Amino acid sequence: MRLDSPTIPPAVLTGVVEIGQREGCDTAAWFVGTGLEVTQLLTAATMKVSFRQAVDVLRRALDDMPDRSLGMQVGGRDMLLSMGMLGVAMRSCASVAEAMALGLELHEASGSLMDLEVENLDQDVALRMRERYPEPRLLRFLCEEALASTVVFLRSVFGREWSPLRIELAYPPPVYVKQYYSFFRCPIVFSASANRLVVPAAELALPFPTRSESTRAIAVDACRRLLDIGRGGPTITTAVETVLERDLRTGVTMAEVAGHLHVTERTLRRQLTTEGASFSDIRDRVRERRARFLLRESDLAIGNIAQEVGYSDIREFRRAYIRWTGHPPSETRRRGGAPE
Repeated sequence: MRLDSPTIPPAVLTGVVEIGQREGCDTAAWFVGTGLEVTQLLTAATMKVSFRQAVDVLRRALDDMPDRSLGMQVGGRDMLLSMGMLGVAMRSCASVAEAMALGLELHEASGSLMDLEVENLDQDVALRMRERYPEPRLLRFLCEEALASTVVFLRSVFGREWSPLRIELAYPPPVYVKQYYSFFRCPIVFSASANRLVVPAAELALPFPTRSESTRAIAVDACRRLLDIGRGGPTITTAVETVLERDLRTGVTMAEVAGHLHVTERTLRRQLTTEGASFSDIRDRVRERRARFLLRESDLAIGNIAQEVGYSDIREFRRAYIRWTGHPPSETRRRGGAPE
């Protein structure tokens, strides 16, 4: 997990800074010690920030503007402001299902600070939002931003009256909870087991009136260029690590990674061999890195951490962890000082 790598387009930070400036906040103070400057953020068209930089700025912004729906304000802006070229690409898809698949693959192009996955819930489908790293102080903001931008996008396609079936949030109601109901216009379950936006499964087949294959191709290419997907990067090994980090929990296969990188599985295997790497070794390295981080920095139970890194059986996870590190996960947890 590369906390300090500048890989994130700063759309979310830019939205927060613009709100802070309108409110008369000393936004320059939010950037002290981060290696960033507020003027640089607002004027550099191609700059990227690291997750750690984004978190530091957002913490200070929330301290200056507490107890308000800041995430909803940022995510609730015009679709082009909140999602950029990714929004253009998704609006040009043929259906909700196609747009959702594209959004899952390229959501970081919008500056997203959450990880996303789709869950099937009987007759419904949920877009589940997961923290990239445990940041309890930012959870509400990050969920609000992701939810609001998703709803704004779908309303831009289906009309202002569209709303989700329901929303589930793993935190208690904020003091401004009425704004949630006013904006989302659907039932909301607080203190839930996960953060989800739920829609009827039948909606996945809904066609987009804004479909355009040519526009989609141009916009997708722009998103890929922004994220450097399949366009070199330092090494193919780094590219594989990046894809695996997004999909660890779902147990993504080598064929699926190759698809994300727009090469055949055979080509990917050959490129990795050229670099003296193997897919299984890279996957183990990414899993170990994520597991160590969660054991040290979160209070998730070890069984839940096993699931987060792609193991359905906690015993299998323990055996793998001992193979990686020489000791069980419980020992890393004790050394890190986190609760058992």
